[in-house]
Amino acid sequence: MDAATFRVLGHRLVDQLADFLESVPRRPVTHNESPSAIRDALDLGGPLPESGMDAGRLLERTAQLLFDHSLLNGHPRFFGYVTAPPAPIGILGDFLAAAVNPNVGAWTLAPAATEIESQTVRWIAELIGYPVDCGGLLVSGGNMANFVCFLAARAAKAGWDVRDCGVAGGSGRPLRVYGSAETHTWIQKAADLGGLGTTSIRWIPTDARLRMDVALLR
Repeated sequence: MDAATFRVLGHRLVDQLADFLESVPRRPVTHNESPSAIRDALDLGGPLPESGMDAGRLLERTAQLLFDHSLLNGHPRFFGYVTAPPAPIGILGDFLAAAVNPNVGAWTLAPAATEIESQTVRWIAELIGYPVDCGGLLVSGGNMANFVCFLAARAAKAGWDVRDCGVAGGSGRPLRVYGSAETHTWIQKAADLGGLGTTSIRWIPTDARLRMDVALLR
């Protein structure tokens, strides 16, 4: 795709997005369609196409399908889940990041993006009263953030080098995890992927206000 075509399609898509964002309050939160209805609308019953579609037509059709068959978490009457509404500046930020497509796995791969990430971590630390000389990184969401912390706790409390010897490489005593009975399902995922197994979790009951019973924990 040459620059001129990209410019035309990009402007057209931004116009579609702006119209969509403006129309969200007038749309239903969801059409409550069945999976089969969604598949029919997306025309997913056919085989792998042998040839592609014109980029302009593809973008326009895909945008309209997403607008018409999605649950709108940016709707003023959407009260479910924790998903934030899309912020226009965030949409443009994603657009910009996708254009550069930085890989922040190493500083040399993405110098500017890595420094932006580091500064963001320092600002967050300052906001919550944490030492600004701390380390940190941005992850994809809450599940992954908890998973990273789970691995850090495993390394800190195991008493041996888990990375080198594995979870069974210590004294023979299995590692245990203690959590409130109300803990989100991220903990089962972390125990599974972290090699401890879900039977390592010790669920601590809660009181009538869903607070962990600390006496039982002790």
